[in-house]
Formats: sequence, structure tokens, C-alpha cells
Amino acid sequence: MKSILLKAIPHAVAIVLFAILSSMYFSPVLDGYSLRQGDINQHKGMSKEISDYRLLNGDEALWTDSMFGGMPAYQISVVHENNLLRHVDQLIKLYLPGPIGILFMSMLGFYIFALCLRVNPWLGIVGGIGFGFATINILYLGAGHVSKINTIAYMAPALGGLILATRGKLILGGAVFALFFALNVSANHLQMTYYLAMMLGLVALAEGIRLIVEKKIKYMLQAAAVLIVALIIAVLPSMSNLLTTYEYSKFTTRGGSELTIQPDGKPIDASEKSGLETGYILDYNFAKGEAWSMVIPNVKGGESGAIGNDKELITSVPKEFREQIGGSNKYWGAQRYTGGAFYFGAAIMFLFALGLIFMKDSLKWPFIVLTIVAIGLCSADPGGMNSFFISKFPMYSKFRDSKMILTIIQVIAPAVAILFLDKVIKGEGLIANRKAWLIGTGGVVLVAIILYAAPSVTGSMLSENELAQFAEVEQMDNIPAQQLAAYDDYKTALIDVRTSIYKQDAGRSLMIIVIVAAMVVVGYFKKLPGLALIATIGLIVATDEMTVCKRYLNLDQTKGQYYSFVKASDQLAPSAATVADKAILDAEKISVQDFDGKKNALLAQMKESHLYKDARNKDMVDQIAQFGALGLNTDYRVVKLGDPFNDALTSYYHKSIGGYHGAKLSRYQDLISFNLQQELKFIQDTLKAFSDIVQLEKTPALNMLNTKYLIYSPEAEPIPNPYACGNAWFVKEIKTVNSADEEITSIKGLNPKTTAIVSNEFASIVRNPAGVDTTASVTLDSYATKKLSYTTKSSVEGPVIFSEIYYPAGWTCTIDGQPAEPFRANYVLRGLMVPAGEHKVEWTFAPASFEKGSTYSLIGSVLLLLVVLGSFAFELRKKSEV
Repeated sequence: MKSILLKAIPHAVAIVLFAILSSMYFSPVLDGYSLRQGDINQHKGMSKEISDYRLLNGDEALWTDSMFGGMPAYQISVVHENNLLRHVDQLIKLYLPGPIGILFMSMLGFYIFALCLRVNPWLGIVGGIGFGFATINILYLGAGHVSKINTIAYMAPALGGLILATRGKLILGGAVFALFFALNVSANHLQMTYYLAMMLGLVALAEGIRLIVEKKIKYMLQAAAVLIVALIIAVLPSMSNLLTTYEYSKFTTRGGSELTIQPDGKPIDASEKSGLETGYILDYNFAKGEAWSMVIPNVKGGESGAIGNDKELITSVPKEFREQIGGSNKYWGAQRYTGGAFYFGAAIMFLFALGLIFMKDSLKWPFIVLTIVAIGLCSADPGGMNSFFISKFPMYSKFRDSKMILTIIQVIAPAVAILFLDKVIKGEGLIANRKAWLIGTGGVVLVAIILYAAPSVTGSMLSENELAQFAEVEQMDNIPAQQLAAYDDYKTALIDVRTSIYKQDAGRSLMIIVIVAAMVVVGYFKKLPGLALIATIGLIVATDEMTVCKRYLNLDQTKGQYYSFVKASDQLAPSAATVADKAILDAEKISVQDFDGKKNALLAQMKESHLYKDARNKDMVDQIAQFGALGLNTDYRVVKLGDPFNDALTSYYHKSIGGYHGAKLSRYQDLISFNLQQELKFIQDTLKAFSDIVQLEKTPALNMLNTKYLIYSPEAEPIPNPYACGNAWFVKEIKTVNSADEEITSIKGLNPKTTAIVSNEFASIVRNPAGVDTTASVTLDSYATKKLSYTTKSSVEGPVIFSEIYYPAGWTCTIDGQPAEPFRANYVLRGLMVPAGEHKVEWTFAPASFEKGSTYSLIGSVLLLLVVLGSFAFELRKKSEV
């Protein structure tokens, strides 16, 4: 009994310490604050209609009209009730709130990984802290990429389960792998799961080869069978999400476009027809040498921002250049914008390098390959390794911001570091030659010295754009020599200040590496007890990484207000309703029967929700409920001039033709590129030239989407659109075309009220009306996100066009309760042939993929939990029998 308690001590310490560290780092969250997360505000906007529907109906909307004219809600906000792992996720996090729980799980998950590697559990704590406080976690939590970091948190223990299963603990390893891979998939960031799959695949291959070499073929086959079964069981709980996402992906920008031409008429490169465009994939990747940020945070300046914001730094600049250089970017890498460096810790990365050199463990070989691949693919260079993976590697082109593949190194670097230290302490599993040992350690330290002494080895101190600008000036003719010399002095001053930024951090990392190197050498020669070595290096790792993390997200305040946090009760809405928003509310709510009653019904549910029950601003809550009731009972659209296709905040108050999402419907993106952007530019140009004239009859795409209002200034009345086509209408003529190219190009100049463009693939369904009924009408009777009801009246049969987005995977239509066959019109809209007379038309969104997936999810959740609990019970019973 005493032995069991002693063994449990490091586990208890790990849990308590991780909870304390995560709670301290995000301590304002415990006092009712939330992080200032830009992407979370965007999410509030895009998910408002879905959340209101859920509150009011206790059901999932599945579809929303709040963004891009309408789209499935799968990748916005859907609660998959039958995936029981969402409860397991909260349980493992000890029900700690928000970012505290995710950071805690990041550290705990790595600790579990360390236990699977069978290293000293105290070293597992060091590794957990090193993994948890890698700046990726803090940066993306701060930005609001919650699902991304939640997925990353489960990468390490999933890998640990696989390794455990291949190294003697077949049943327990399979159970650990199944549980944490299931949680990883359930966290719903497929890009991170994709990188985990790359890691798992290569490690599994290496372990299989090792077992074959060791002539353990039977065990290898058993392990393979267990892990395959575990993989299947792990995927099942997320099937409701996976099936709908797979189905949806085929219709999104990730699946490519049917078009063969660009908006300017030029042909599209065949290599870019499927998946994302190369430049878009690499838009946030690293410049040459920027991957050294894993060791030196400011290798390219760290985070975007003006140099002049650092008062101490700007004083070192010659006075004549301070204004110009003060406005220059502190960051000089390749990313368009960055909130901070991907820093994994100088101590961790140094130990990682030593481990790859000196360890005899066969795991280092797949880890070396993974490191090379990750560093190659984090680059912004479109050639070489990036070109191969984007064009040849399955599904790789579906993901952007591919520098996130460095999460692989985030996992394996601390893993190798603690494996190496464990072997140093145990005095086994390492190259025994002491001379080689000293040479290798000294060699790694020498690299750190060179990095400090010769900054140019990491690339230029100027960005690519700056280099191009300087080169352009230097090549210009007829520039006075004095002016050219001054320009050269300015360039030198900018390089000098960037070099000082670099060297300050390079010196810091060098100091840490020298100290850790000394500790390791002392430990190797048994001059320091193992626990003392672990504690010292653990303190260095924690101090090192947490200090850098606090550069980007900290508890600093000004005038009693946090920079990084805001009182949750004061941020109920992502932005305050504007004059334009309120004017639209007043104009539209009169069309809603019993508006106050519907508002109060939603308000009652809101007051029960944890989001609003503690809100101090009751007027704000009432206003939010008014807009919510309006959204759930009307179906008009607005456009906010500016950059509507990267703005989901408008969607918080209205249904928007714009939005913010990484996976728009492909056809809608085509409409944006070919029509909507040009129409919006035409409107803006017209407003600039004639402030009181807007020729909206010349904007067919906006009109057919029922864009009733244009918001050109938030604090001004919106511009009403008298040419908006309404919710649905009969057309007089069908124009049939033969290709997607003809469909999209025919919209320009179209009068959507009288004519519809239809592909010949629907030729058997659609036909021109036999006559014209000038009194024909279509009325929207009710709107409920996934169910729309209309009444049509016409003396002749004719085609009706609905201002709703055509999406064939789930929408069905009936006329008077009988199934009807819809068609696609005007490239993105729905159409229906409706008989003469008065009829009830209903559209219902009930995708079979969601229903079938939900059944699989429930079965899979129960099966997984039974397998995991049974495996753990089996392992405990085995131990008790020993």
C-alpha cells in the first residue's frame, strides 16, 4: 500500500501543479473575465442565429442564413449530442473554465505521453510544462482558436498510446490510443488531426520495422490489429461531425471549383482546380531562417507591430531616422501578420538536439524525419517540399496556414528532451564514448554561439518586401549621390536596430543553452543527483517559456483595465448595435407578427443561459433578444461596405451576404469573385462620385440575394435597396447554358426578376412558362433556419426562384406535401417548377449524413467507453495479481 502511495505522489503533484499554473496564467478568468479574442468575436457573429435557435427550440439549426447568403452550420456551431466524449473532455479537464482547462489538458496530456514512454514521472512534469507553454498554445488561445489548441492538447497522449502498444503494453496502449485519438478527433480541428495522423503513421511504420528486426513478428501483427481496431472505435464517436464535414467539403473551396476561367477571363491553372491555391496555403508561412524562432523567439522580430512602440529600442536609432524607423515593422518575416513567434524553449530544443545525437532509442529516426519534413513545410517557399506535398500528398492542399505542421515538433521536441534526460539519469541507452559526448554537446553549444555572433546565418534583417523596395531605389537613375547615401544610411540603421532585436534574444537563448549544457554534463558524470537535475532544468524550462509567453498574453493593466482580458458580462455582443443596425431593426420588426411576444420568449431562454444570467446591462440583453427574434422570424439580407467577406460581426445582428469562414461554399466564392466584389466596387465608386445616387438596378447578384439594405456608414441610416428581389418570385424566362463558366458569366447584366440562368443538367426539370401572370406571387409564411414555408399563387405553371443558396446534400422540397424536384438557378440559388393555382411550398433541411452519423456516434461513444474502462480494469487486475 505504501509503495502504491509513493508511486502516486508525482501523479498528484502533476495534476495539482498543472491546475495551479494554468489557473495562475489565466487567473482573470476565475474572476469573471474572458480573453479578448478576435476570432471568438467573429464566432459570436457567425453563430448567433444558430445559438438563438438552439436556445429557443432545444434543437440544432443545422443551417444558417446569417453568412454568405446561407450555409450548413456544421463547421460553425453544432452540438453533437450523441458524441458522449464532450463530457469526457470536460471531466479530464476537471471542469476548469475555458483557456484554463485547455492549458491544463495540454500539460496533463503530455504528462500521460511521458508515462507511456516510461520515463521518470518527475521528468514527465517538466515535459508537460514545456509542451503546455510552447507559445503556439498561448498565441492561439489568445486569438480565439480554441478548437485548434484543444485538438493539439490530445496529440501527445494519442501518440503515447501507440508507442505503449508497440512496446509491451498491448491492451493498455490500445485503450490509451483509442481514448485520446477519439478526443483529438472530437475536438474538431481536422488540420491538427491530419498532422497527428502523419506523426502516428511514420512512428507506427518505424515501430513495425523495429519489431520485425527484433524478430517479434507475432507481436507486431497483434499490435497492428489492436491499433487498427482502436482507430476504428476512436473515430466512431465523431461520425456525426465527420460524415457531415466530408459531405460538406465536396461543395466548399477546399473541394475546388467547377470553373475553368478566372474573373478576368484567363484560364485557371489545372493544378489549382482542386483544393486551395498555393499562395493562400502558404500565406502565413515562414521566411527563410524563421524556423529558428523555435530556439530564438525574436529571430524575425517576434510579433507584428511598430518598432517605435518600444521606447527603449527606438532611442538607439539615429535621431534623423527615428520617425521612419519607428513606423517600420518590428517583425520582418514572411507572414502577413503575426501575434508572436513559435517558441518551444531554448532548453527544450537544446535537449532535443542532444537526444537526436546521443540516444540509441529507435524512436529518434521517425522523429528526425518528421522534424525535417515539418521544417521544410513551414516555409513560405512555394517550390521544393511544399510543391510536392501540395500537388501530390493526399488532402494536404485542403489546409492553409501550413506552418502549423510545427505542432509535430512541439510534441516530439519535449518528448526527446525528457527521454534523453531520463537516459542520462539512468546512465543507459546513450552513446558511451565520453569524448564523443563532450564533442557533440560542445558542437550544439557552438551552433548557439554562431547564431548569436553571426545573425546573417538566419537570413536578412530585412523582409522580402523591404529588400525589393531598397533594390528598386538603388537601381533608379538620376538620384543625387547625397540622397542615395542618406537612403543607404537609413537602410543600415534599420538593419542595426533589427540586429539588436535579434541579438538580445539570441544572447538570452545562448545563456540558457550554456547553463543547461553544464547541467547535463554534470548529470552525465554523476556529479548531481537525478532529482536535483530534474528540478533545476524544470525551473529553467518553466521560467524560459512562460517569460516568452507573457510577451504575447499577460496580466498587464492600464487604468485598471487588462490588455488581454475583458469582463465577460460587459462583452455580451461582439460589438454594439449601430445607428444603421437599429434603423433596420425598427424597419423590419413591424413585419413580424407578435414581435414582442417572440422577443420575450427568446429573452426568457437567454436569462436561463449562463451567457446572459449574470449580465449587468439589462438594456443590452433586451436589445440582443430583439435582434435575435428578428433574425429567427425574418429572411432579408444586408451588405456592409468595406470588407464584408472577412467580417462576421455584421451577422450578429443581420443576415449578411458576407461573413468570415475558412470553408465557404465553392459556388458562393465564385459569385464573390466574379460578381459581388465588382458590384460592391461599383457601388462604392458611385457613392464617391455621387454621394446621393446608388444605381442598384445594376447589381443583379446583390438583388437576387434579397439584399435589402446597404450599410455604408455604421452611424448613418442604411441605404434601402428597392431592387431587392424578395424571398422568392416567378420569372418569365429561363435561359439555359452549357457550362459553369457560362452560368457565372451570364449573371452580369441579368435582370433576375424576369430571367433565370439554369444549367442544361436540369433541362429535364425546368421549362419556360406557357404564359405570363402579372399578378403571380410568392409569400414567405415562416422562416425557421432549416424549414421554410411559402405560399405561391399563379394562373399558369412557372419557375419560381428562391433567394436561398442551393445545396443538394440535405435540402428537400415539397409542394402541398408531395415531393418536388428542385433545380439550381443563377449559379447559386434554388429554383422550383410550381403548378398553376395556389400551393404550399416547403423546404426542409434534414441531411441523412447527420442522422446516420448521430446513430454511429452514440454507438461508438458507448463502445469506446466500455473498451477503455474494460482495458483499464484489466490492467489493474493484472497488477493486483503480480
